[in-house]
Amino acid sequence: MPYELNALIATDELITVVAAELPIARITRLPRGLALIRMTDELHNALQQPSTTPDYDFKRFPSGFALRIAGWSKADRIAYAEIDADHPTGRRAALWYDGRITLGPLTPADGAPLARILCALGAPADALPELTGALDELTAALDAHRTAPPAD
Repeated sequence: MPYELNALIATDELITVVAAELPIARITRLPRGLALIRMTDELHNALQQPSTTPDYDFKRFPSGFALRIAGWSKADRIAYAEIDADHPTGRRAALWYDGRITLGPLTPADGAPLARILCALGAPADALPELTGALDELTAALDAHRTAPPAD
């Protein structure tokens, strides 16, 4: 089944700070002290602003969002990643730290973008199956919700 996940990923502490600034954001906790905020249509529309900042060829990246991520990254590392059925190890991902991109944007041609980003966020290599499994479960649940028949 096709699925797509576009999300900010960082430590649970930083994601909690980010969510406090974005009241419509919803946190999903991941193993190993990481968490994410999905880029929903509602959040994407709320974050959209006139800007000349690049979108780094992400599919779901609000105009002007790079400036917000750069600001959050002054506190700690934060990533934006896109995962889809065609590229379950990550279609595109980038890591910001200290106000700038420090890794990426990575594509499948660079190896597994998601795994590289998770490691850059501090996840040990032996934790990658656990983290990607959690992301697989999340995307499967989202897809099931998206394709479920309407309730009577």
